[in-house]
Amino acid sequence: MTSTAADEVLSQILAAQTNTVYRQLPIALTVNAVNAAIIAVVLQQLAATPLVPAWFFLVVLVTAGRWALWRQYRRQCPAVADIPRWSLLATSGSLLAGFCWGIGGVVLLPVLPVLGKMLLTLVIAGMCVGAVVTSASHLPTLLAFLLAASLPLAVVFFWEGSLSGSGLGAMTLVFAAALAVAARHLNRFFTETVRLRCELNEANLRLQAEIAEREATEANLRQAQKLEAIGQLTGGIAHDFNNLLTVVLGNLMLAMSRDGDQSKGLLRSALEAAERGVSLVQHLLAFARKQRLDPQSVNLRGLLAGMEGLLRSTLGPQTLLVVASDSDLAPAHVDANQLELAILNLTINARDAMPGGGTLRIELRNRRGEQALPGGLSPKDYVIVSITDTGTGMDEETIDQAFDPFFTTKAIGSGSGLGLPMVQGFAVQSEGAVQIRSKPGEGTTVELWLPQAREAPTDPVAAERSLSDVPQTGPHPTK
Repeated sequence: MTSTAADEVLSQILAAQTNTVYRQLPIALTVNAVNAAIIAVVLQQLAATPLVPAWFFLVVLVTAGRWALWRQYRRQCPAVADIPRWSLLATSGSLLAGFCWGIGGVVLLPVLPVLGKMLLTLVIAGMCVGAVVTSASHLPTLLAFLLAASLPLAVVFFWEGSLSGSGLGAMTLVFAAALAVAARHLNRFFTETVRLRCELNEANLRLQAEIAEREATEANLRQAQKLEAIGQLTGGIAHDFNNLLTVVLGNLMLAMSRDGDQSKGLLRSALEAAERGVSLVQHLLAFARKQRLDPQSVNLRGLLAGMEGLLRSTLGPQTLLVVASDSDLAPAHVDANQLELAILNLTINARDAMPGGGTLRIELRNRRGEQALPGGLSPKDYVIVSITDTGTGMDEETIDQAFDPFFTTKAIGSGSGLGLPMVQGFAVQSEGAVQIRSKPGEGTTVELWLPQAREAPTDPVAAERSLSDVPQTGPHPTK
């Protein structure tokens, strides 16, 4: 166990000990007050002396103070960090209560008859035994009462100088020592129980964390296996379907090149349908991670500057586009054309999530490999394309299904359900990842993680253009 964990356990043990003392304090205070009242009445009958009422008043005063202390403890419910102070207060109160009985014995025994002396001695002994029961969990509190109540009484007996007085003094010391030893054993048992309970709670928390981690891993594995199976099926179908479309497109183009105005309208419709089929095939291949990529070193600020006009027209006048990037943004190793399609796809999704308009923020930033990474990524440097909207957001159930093929929350005919799966397939095939953060009513952030390129961008013109066209991250980004 590390020193930090050991200190935490010791703090919890002290908190449990102190809490037990305060929980049983009302019982101890009630017994203390009742016994003091009874013995005061009896002793006043045996020896009419003003010392008895004065002693009883002192007991009541100390008891009232400890009662106020208990009420304050219960009202505040102190944190673990404040427990040492409350432990000291409990020990001090117990010491004062013990002195009330011990000093009472010193003052009252010389003026009491034999019967009164026996009665007071028995009551003090009984109070010491009761303290063992109520305060054994916190040894300082018990020892404070036990020593303060018994030692003055033993001094009085020894002070008499007689054989019987010496015997009573020795018996008092032996009695106090026996109670202290018994209390120490009870305290050890209590402390060990609390320690075991703390270790059990810690082990239970670790077990719960491991179970949660295992369940998350199994869920990710099942999702990966499901997507892999669907991807293999999709990839095979898409390749065969693409071959068929190639033949259809070729024949349609040949037919349109010939004369016959009446048939050209029908052929044009068939050609458009075939071209949509080609686009669908490309989406399927992207999802199946089997499309052909041409990754190069790409300056993302330049790429985004070239897309800005298209993005603004896609979003419409009701949506404000905000673009920012790190000043030292690294190039990404990615297929530029497919990245443009992915950004456009995410922008369209964000636009559809803001039917009444809003703000779309696109950020470009570096991410070091030693920082936290999404699952499945190797520890190296990445560039993040972050797209944040102020739209309707998604709940956890929708996020879990967002990358499932053909799953969509849009109206029928408004979406194919292949946009996000295509983006994820492209990112994974590029050795990157996609992350979604969203809450209903709070908008959505989609992060596209792309590996950094080791070489300089291949398009210096775009790189130079990006320095002026795309704002850098600062206190007031350009909108």
